[in-house]
Amino acid sequence: MEILGTGHWMIWIIGVVVFGALIVWLALAAFRQSRQKPELPSAARQVALAELDERKAKGTISDAEYQQARAKLLAG
Repeated sequence: MEILGTGHWMIWIIGVVVFGALIVWLALAAFRQSRQKPELPSAARQVALAELDERKAKGTISDAEYQQARAKLLAG
């Protein structure tokens, strides 16, 4: 006489598969989150961009120099 019938084994197998899929899904979500770049620039970059804007407003750098320096700052 079996302790667990076929129906019980199917419930166990389905439960283990669903639980395993949940663990894999959470691991993938955490991995993808860790690979994303931060959306907001750092405080130092914000200060540098503000300083760059100020220099452009004063006219000490040209528009082309401003665009080049801004792109360089935003690239990293």
